[in-house]
Amino acid sequence: MDSRVNYIDNLRTAIVSLLIIYHLGIAYNSWGEANYIFFERVNFIASIVVFISSWFMPLMFLLAGVSAAFSIKKRGYSDFIKERFTRLGIPLLFGITIINPILSFIADKSHNGYEGNYFEHYLIYFTRFTDLTGYDGGFTLGHFWFIAVLIIISCLACGVIKLIDGISRNNRRIMLAINCFIIIVAIAVFDVAFWGKRIPAYLCVYLLGYYLFSSQEFIKKLVKVKIVFVFVFVLSSMMNAILFVYIEDYALLNNICNYLSYITGIPALICLAKEYLDYSNKVSRYCARLSYVFYIVHFPIVVLCQYFISLTGVGSVYNFVLSLLISTILTCSVCCMIEKNTVVSHLFGLRKNKVS
Repeated sequence: MDSRVNYIDNLRTAIVSLLIIYHLGIAYNSWGEANYIFFERVNFIASIVVFISSWFMPLMFLLAGVSAAFSIKKRGYSDFIKERFTRLGIPLLFGITIINPILSFIADKSHNGYEGNYFEHYLIYFTRFTDLTGYDGGFTLGHFWFIAVLIIISCLACGVIKLIDGISRNNRRIMLAINCFIIIVAIAVFDVAFWGKRIPAYLCVYLLGYYLFSSQEFIKKLVKVKIVFVFVFVLSSMMNAILFVYIEDYALLNNICNYLSYITGIPALICLAKEYLDYSNKVSRYCARLSYVFYIVHFPIVVLCQYFISLTGVGSVYNFVLSLLISTILTCSVCCMIEKNTVVSHLFGLRKNKVS
């Protein structure tokens, strides 16, 4: 079995690239989130964030589950878990100690008027433990929560997968029942959160990635009905954004649209990726290789761009456009520089192999 699936790699690259506009947009949110920097409520920008939010992280974990299916078959459970701890654990520790202090420093300056320098703020970062968002200048996991949770879910999933393999013994009927059960649970626990994160739902979609979405037989069947998923996904995601940002009165209908966006978004985007992103070339392989590096470095660059551009006195909308252009260029440039440095690239979880 091939260890790479082109459309999965390309979809991951496309989804991760949305993070710049997503994290830029939170600085204009309509729901009162402080963020590391906040300007003013801009409904159109906030609606982009809401449109993405229902399905974005579940899809990230599902794609990780698809990759795990190939990795476990290649390496086995023990080596897979070791690889998760080394490839994800090192960037996690590096990010918490080196990258996240940048976010908290900007938050303290923009929200609290902190006047000390960056290095003096290190003491505050490692001693101020509050809600762990870092919005008050304190310690935070920041966007590295995804990597921390991915390590946990990878370990939990291995245990579940071994248990299921022992029960099913490749029995198709039993596996069908188990997959149906996982789908039901994934929907039922969508709003169940631990430490503010939907860990039960993420575990379920990770398992669905492992069992269902890694199967080309299943994908072929899914593609046949893609029009239904795509239509409901686009409509429900648009309605979710409109109801949440602009109307704010129809809570039940808003919740239904939010769930539908989550439920249909994953199969819809997988189908679209299978149809339009199933290719491989030097550029696509290079981008796929750097997707997690992009994830790691984009956020501090986004926040720094927003902060320094705000000092020029330009309006919020101009700040958004300029920050989008500059942070995209800088993030891509930094990713390329990291990839070329063997020592530094190790801190970002890059493997030694080169793109050919």
